[in-house]
Amino acid sequence: MTVASPDIAHAYRNVYNAGKSRFNVQFDLTPAILNHQLEIISRYSQAGKGNDSGHYSDYWFNNNRLSLTTNKQGHLDQFYLDKANKKVVISGWHADDASALMPTHFITLYDKTTGKELAHQIVKNIASPDIATYQAGIANAGQSRFSTSFEITPEMVGHQLMVISRYSDSTSEDDYGHHSDYQFNNELLNFSVNQAAHLDKFTIDQAAGKVNISGWHADDASIYMPGHFIILFDKTANREIAHQQVAPVASPDIAHTAYGSIANAAQCRFNISFDIVPEMVGHDLLVISRYSNSNTNRYGSATSDYWFSNQTVNFPVKQQAYLENFRIDKAANKVYVSGWHADDASVYMPGHYVILFDKTAGREIAHKLVSVTASPDIMKATHITNSEKARFNTSFDITPEMVGHELEVISRYSNSDTENYGTATSDYWFSNQTVNFAVNQKAYLEQFSLDAANRKINVSGWHADDATVYYKPDGHYVILFDKTANHEVAHQLVPVTASPDIAKFTNIANADRTRFSTSFDITPAMLNHTLVVISRYSNSDTKDYGTATSDYWFNNQINLNQQNGWLDSLSQDGTTISAAGWHVANSVVGQPHHVILLWDYSRNREVARHEVKNVASPDLASSQGNYLNAPQARFSTSFTVDPSMVHDCFGIISRYSNQADGEGSTSQLWLTNRYLNAYQNPSWMYQVNYQQIQANPSEVGHNIGPGYEGVKTWFIKSRLGTANIHNQYTMGDAYAIMNIQRSHGLPATGWVDLPTWRALGYSDDLWYGIDSYVQPLQVTNPAAGRQAHIEAMINAAYQYMGKPWWAGCSSAPAWGVDCSGLVMQALYAAGINPTSASSTHHGYPGNEWNSRDLFTDPHFANVGWNDRQRGDLVFYYEPGTRTIWHVAILLDPNTVIESWPPSVMVQPITNGQRNVIAGIRRVFA
Repeated sequence: MTVASPDIAHAYRNVYNAGKSRFNVQFDLTPAILNHQLEIISRYSQAGKGNDSGHYSDYWFNNNRLSLTTNKQGHLDQFYLDKANKKVVISGWHADDASALMPTHFITLYDKTTGKELAHQIVKNIASPDIATYQAGIANAGQSRFSTSFEITPEMVGHQLMVISRYSDSTSEDDYGHHSDYQFNNELLNFSVNQAAHLDKFTIDQAAGKVNISGWHADDASIYMPGHFIILFDKTANREIAHQQVAPVASPDIAHTAYGSIANAAQCRFNISFDIVPEMVGHDLLVISRYSNSNTNRYGSATSDYWFSNQTVNFPVKQQAYLENFRIDKAANKVYVSGWHADDASVYMPGHYVILFDKTAGREIAHKLVSVTASPDIMKATHITNSEKARFNTSFDITPEMVGHELEVISRYSNSDTENYGTATSDYWFSNQTVNFAVNQKAYLEQFSLDAANRKINVSGWHADDATVYYKPDGHYVILFDKTANHEVAHQLVPVTASPDIAKFTNIANADRTRFSTSFDITPAMLNHTLVVISRYSNSDTKDYGTATSDYWFNNQINLNQQNGWLDSLSQDGTTISAAGWHVANSVVGQPHHVILLWDYSRNREVARHEVKNVASPDLASSQGNYLNAPQARFSTSFTVDPSMVHDCFGIISRYSNQADGEGSTSQLWLTNRYLNAYQNPSWMYQVNYQQIQANPSEVGHNIGPGYEGVKTWFIKSRLGTANIHNQYTMGDAYAIMNIQRSHGLPATGWVDLPTWRALGYSDDLWYGIDSYVQPLQVTNPAAGRQAHIEAMINAAYQYMGKPWWAGCSSAPAWGVDCSGLVMQALYAAGINPTSASSTHHGYPGNEWNSRDLFTDPHFANVGWNDRQRGDLVFYYEPGTRTIWHVAILLDPNTVIESWPPSVMVQPITNGQRNVIAGIRRVFA
């Protein structure tokens, strides 16, 4: 409850409840808020409704935060393995302020190798007067010692163990509740084990149908894991083939070697065999010896493995094959396939299949079980097992799924003789003998437009496609595809209609019936996305596509992510701020609520928001008529701010939302053409931009001819071997370029255009990127003061430090730059876009002395020598003349940063090369 506050009423007379606004409240300290940062929100709401009314006004005390940090310390006195008693012994201490609210003490044994808890216990703390003496500030320092032990389990063996001491507000063994942990990360325990092993024999006996394995594996882990398994592993398929549990066999020879200290060295031999199965054929096999805490045929919860990775065996098979016939017969509606495939694997895999594979879609189309027939000619050429019976001959019906796709054949032997493959296969891919089921198609989109009045997207055009021969006659779909989200938005079954005009100029199958026309409702799911159209034929004439399709993707697109807006006015009268303007956006389809937000740039946060009702805007119909809400897009509103904020910098955000409070799904626009109380130069000086400055689009990608300078010229001359810092494209360069143009079949003009640039081996991105580069704007907050802009300008200049001086250059810091080119890029970074010079035009003939244009520019302030300040521009005369020939940026009264041959550097304001100062110009008032 608020109480009287006459002192506040005196200071804030215009605020409604200033005379009764004080409060005093206490909250209980709970475990849930320990080690968190807290802040206070003061909220006024409808009486008795609290947070549930939906209408309230908050004040966040952001500058008054409280950190409830607790102190804790700990140490492990003992952490070791007592193998004789099969115990893990732990003792130490953990003092923690949180114990005052969380009195239950847990000790947890944690497996750092697997990242999971092994076990935990509740322990009773014991007196620790020694800890109390040097950790006196921590709550339970005098009662913080603990001592406990855990049973060794097989899961610990070979792993790294760690202790966690935890105080909790729970008394249950099964629930930690709120807790405060101390992890003893620097005191880890390695449960190490030694192991050694060797394979004496690993062979395949095809005559006996066996894989024979013998060897030995000594492992300390066997103490805790008595079960011994031998695993046959398929390295090719990366899976286990089979395993057997083996009984230990005496190995006195191993016990008398260097491995005698390993626990089971005297009883570690094994000898076993596995039946050959088809799954092994053609694969690399290896052996794993495994001890486990299981005595059944199944592994236990803990294992210790030895991989005999360097002793693999390969189950070799030879194969040869040839495809004698593979063709599409459209008249017979068949795909014919014949050839032969000899394969040693056929001994274990008698079933033979021919597979028709869709290489385009990466999937099988169909397969047939095809018996192989006699092939005495193949037997004469090869000694592969089944070479005397290796021929096959079959055919497949043409299906819609094949149309327009590249097809190939696979011959497969398998351990099955039914229609379905078995568990093992041996394949031959005829990858070099593919056939393409070619179809022709043509299409054109005659209309793809936004119908703002009816909130529709209209689509019409035509699509001729040979694939229609194999599809349903009415199986045509128009698909609206969301390019932004990369998924379909909607589709419609749209049968095509007569198109005699199309049939006159193409012989594609359905040219006389290709036209379509339809429309789609604009939905919220489309908002802020880019849409394209797909025309699809399919072997279905229902609303759902069939199993085969032939698509045409149209390049036309509609952007529903566009919006525009303008502030007509933004004014302030004391604590009242008024704003009026307009905001057009297609997002109004699913976001009908228009909310205007007042943004405080000085405090970098929202101050207030109002939902507004748009009013008629017939004036926008011509310029913004493509937006759905152009007829009703204007708004007007006002805000009252706290008196303490009246000198802050304010701006407006216009937001469309699906909720009245402006949250939820939103589409917003920062209206940046007007600010209140922003830092700005006087009107006669260059105005500070708070949006990124862009290069002149008419100059981006310009050609290079005689007299040009700049970075593109340097690249050209570098390729010709004539590059130098003065960097001017000469007639000699032009003649050399003409020879290159002739050699590439280009017009021999001597001018470098984009095709010639490509012929020099340079990219399109470089051609346009050099011209379009403008230093990124470093100050985007209009509340930032003069000094922020000066520092942005200097920071940008420092990015070019050490780069070479190149005449006529002003582009990215990756390349050279001259004096005025450096200044222009620095100005761009600080928000100044001078009209007297530009970075792109700087390389044009006659522009190498842009320093003269900057000196005479009336939009910079002329200041006296004794008034010079950091960030001013310093101009120099050529000695013995009154001609400007250099410009630099002042760092302090006696130092400048400049581009002067040979590079960009920091220098005294005058030196022996340029010591006649013409004047000082100020950029920021």
